[in-house]
Amino acid sequence: MNTNSYNISSDYHMHSTFSMDGQDTIEALGWRALALGFNEIAITEHAEWHPAWRGSFDVDGYFAEIARCQALFAPQGLTLYSGVEMGNPHEFAREASALTAAYPFDVRIASLHWLDGDNIHDSACFAGHEPLDVYADYFAALGHMAADFSDIDVVAHFDRILWRGSLLGATFAPRAVETLVRDALATIAWRGLALELNLRTLNHVPNWRPALATMLRWYGEEGGRRVVVNSDAHRVGQMGANLELAAALLREAGLAATTLQPATLAGVGG
Repeated sequence: MNTNSYNISSDYHMHSTFSMDGQDTIEALGWRALALGFNEIAITEHAEWHPAWRGSFDVDGYFAEIARCQALFAPQGLTLYSGVEMGNPHEFAREASALTAAYPFDVRIASLHWLDGDNIHDSACFAGHEPLDVYADYFAALGHMAADFSDIDVVAHFDRILWRGSLLGATFAPRAVETLVRDALATIAWRGLALELNLRTLNHVPNWRPALATMLRWYGEEGGRRVVVNSDAHRVGQMGANLELAAALLREAGLAATTLQPATLAGVGG
């Protein structure tokens, strides 16, 4: 049964049990994608080099399972891509470049997971700092990541710092750091990378969707056209969530969801 009525037919960011925090298999994610009416998905496991990260990634085992599932799902009409989500690849360029050179990942995602050594999902990244300074540092770092590491196709969850900030009551006014936000988004647009609209926290309360809509409009004004709507799912139940909110945000910003065509995979930004 197709439960997706929002004309969003792809999801290029999700994690299976090959990631330390993934809860379902690649095959289970594939069956859920079919139920949602998706045409193509990517399974993008974590690759992290920060000393605080304790996970590991069996890349060879992952590619073997990807190949098995590609053969399983192709006759069903689902294209399955390999992928990797790299945390702060610009700060670990030697390790990240070695990984992308050694393995033929179709989708290469860059995520800013660490800010001045702290995990952006933790309150420690705000401790002892004015929230506006944290937001400014985050978007400046996001721009550096987009500019400084070549082997990427997608910049993920560019608004993720706002999740932790909202939990701390640190209201985000995008115009206070407009220049930094626009610079980051302009860099993403100039490089031809895809900007991710991440579904995972769109229904969070309190929400920052008005600020997100503003930043998406700025992305369009800076020449950005490529937006991928991704779940960042760590279990099958998270796939397809909040699609209606994503569709509304894109309409408000005058943008549309795009797909990563095979001709651009492993080539954009390289």
